[in-house]
Amino acid sequence: MQVLIVEDNEALAGLFRVQLRRLGPIELVVADSKKTALEKYKPGAFEVVFIDMGLEGIADRGLEIIREIKLQMPDQRVGVLSSNDLQEMVRQSRQVGATFYMVKPFTLEGLEVVLKGDQAAIKAYQPEIGEGRIIAL
Repeated sequence: MQVLIVEDNEALAGLFRVQLRRLGPIELVVADSKKTALEKYKPGAFEVVFIDMGLEGIADRGLEIIREIKLQMPDQRVGVLSSNDLQEMVRQSRQVGATFYMVKPFTLEGLEVVLKGDQAAIKAYQPEIGEGRIIAL
């Protein structure tokens, strides 16, 4: 399985890599900007794409990247990583085609649920208090 994460925080990208290793043989490709993400993205190459919403200091940069990826491959599973779950940002993410919205800090269990791609399981996922929520879109 190949996964793309678009995240400009090196520490968080590193944690993501460590967590994925615990889940099995998953190849992680990291991009730290919109430009790099669109250069590395190849339709059909990634099982799922995780995009930091507040990339490059721009509050909704993630929406731009989701739009461009969905233009290339409408069926691509793509979701948002964000430190907040403001209703308006969740709504906009849904509108541009995100399939999930993962609130940081994410958990290993939550990451596994998202990787499996079962929307019912994502909707049913109930993290412990203080852990990241996942909103199925």
